[in-house]
Amino acid sequence: MTLLLRHEDVKRVITMADAISAMETGFDEEGKGNANLPSRINIKSGKGWLRVGPVVMENMGFAGFKAMNLVQGQGLRYQVHLYSVETGAVLAIMDAQHLTTLRTGATSAVATRRLARPGPGIVALLGSGVEARAQLEAMQVDGWVKSARVFSPTVANREKLAEDFRCHYGMTIETCGSAEEAVADADTIVAAVKSSQPVLLGQWLKPGMHVNSVGTARRDQHEIDEEVFTRSARIVVDTRHGVFEEAGDAYAVRDMVKPDSVNELAELVVGKAQGRKNDQEITLFKSVGTGIQDITLAAVIYAKAKEMGVGTDLGDFPYLKKN
Repeated sequence: MTLLLRHEDVKRVITMADAISAMETGFDEEGKGNANLPSRINIKSGKGWLRVGPVVMENMGFAGFKAMNLVQGQGLRYQVHLYSVETGAVLAIMDAQHLTTLRTGATSAVATRRLARPGPGIVALLGSGVEARAQLEAMQVDGWVKSARVFSPTVANREKLAEDFRCHYGMTIETCGSAEEAVADADTIVAAVKSSQPVLLGQWLKPGMHVNSVGTARRDQHEIDEEVFTRSARIVVDTRHGVFEEAGDAYAVRDMVKPDSVNELAELVVGKAQGRKNDQEITLFKSVGTGIQDITLAAVIYAKAKEMGVGTDLGDFPYLKKN
């Protein structure tokens, strides 16, 4: 049986807390060498592009890929195909928009546990879109928010986000007229902005701050400036190759920050590398996402959907050609 899970199905069965737990598992598996993760395939396609990220999680018993395609003027589509390693069966085909949003926020929570100063504090959010909302939700669910500040260029968008988080979480949150105002005296800064010019400047950073930068996954996107990189005592990424090849702001500083000089998050999770060393360090986590994150969460979504009876049974799909 192959299960088809639409966008609404995925949203129904999974929570941010589930996603954070899944990301801890996924990075642990990666750090122990139990994931076969090749580089993503990026292909220009007409007025857009196609990106495919495969992975095999042998120990977990799952394999799969996420496909993303964008056409200018149309938008972006995500889908995940989940396979059984044992039988080769296609277990599920699922819409991956909500999956991607959740795993990105959850991954930041996993990094923040190891790179931020202890305890809830002031969280500065740059951005107000779907990804930005998931980032703040992850910080809230994981206990990092004492209060929050948000900046987004569109006043109505930042006001709406703040009001939603006040109503849903009872969060103490204020809106700011500039990014610099939002990050002043913050403990954790989350940047989730699609921008061709840096929104977060390193000159604003103060000792002890932690930065999560998740908004850039293309060469033409620059969310943070080079000084954010050079002022950070600890730089951690989810994938060295992916971050320094795909994120425009990281690609631009490769001569100053060598990819081999930074750690991957999986190394911190399994104890092969150290996170924050003291309260004065500025730390940076840079993420573009990986197939490990996608397939680990897809496996949880699949299990919960089966348990809850959610989704459409496609029967024996696709056709099996016998040897």
